[in-house]
Amino acid sequence: MIRPLAAPATPDGLRRRRHRFYRRLLFLCLLVMLSLAFPQTLRLAGSAGYFLITLFTTVELGGFLAGSVARDWGDRLYLALGGANLVAQLYWLLTPESRRLSGVPLLLITTLFIGWSLVRLLRTLGREPRVTRSVVVGAVAGYLLLGLSGGLVLSVLETIQPGSFLANTADGQAAIVRSHAGVPTSNHWELDFARINYFAFVSLTTTGYGDITPARPPARMASVVLGITGPLYIAVILGVLINRFKGPEGGASGD
Repeated sequence: MIRPLAAPATPDGLRRRRHRFYRRLLFLCLLVMLSLAFPQTLRLAGSAGYFLITLFTTVELGGFLAGSVARDWGDRLYLALGGANLVAQLYWLLTPESRRLSGVPLLLITTLFIGWSLVRLLRTLGREPRVTRSVVVGAVAGYLLLGLSGGLVLSVLETIQPGSFLANTADGQAAIVRSHAGVPTSNHWELDFARINYFAFVSLTTTGYGDITPARPPARMASVVLGITGPLYIAVILGVLINRFKGPEGGASGD
């Protein structure tokens, strides 16, 4: 007897898979964030982390968490966009720093991909019958994913237009992206983007310390978009979670 290639998952099995996805996504996001706080040799691991996050979200949000056996056109398009994002990341990292326009495809694709990913994540969280610890983990992971993706977009923007972001010092303003230990570099992956990622989260949380300034119009508009998106995400996720805070037994529960 020929067995089917894939059987529809049970509701309980899908719930467990969603919760595993939330935890793993949070772990990957925290791993990338921690790598940015360490010396340059360890920060390079953050690049691999971006690849893993993109690959992981593409596979899981591409229909698996909804129990899809046959992909519809939306799932297939999302999977294709995730694959294009991986290729664009690799192309940007390995091209010489002098080829500034190599980041344009990544800038456009990442913006579309992260927006679509967050929509799918919110829909996935909306399938939860009630709030649990894993659901809260998924909401936090989405927020960190937004911040890291914003850092990637701002980093790419800096390579397209050098001097887009400047550090405010006692001696004036200075570029915040530099090569490791001042050694001339040729590839983008050898540049230090830690401070741009820091600025992305500062913009996302609308903190505004004033130590870094977006100096060019595209950088300013990107910072404004991040500043709007952060509170908007929190407002939407609070609406999703509040509507599911009480389970069928009248109270929130944990896993």
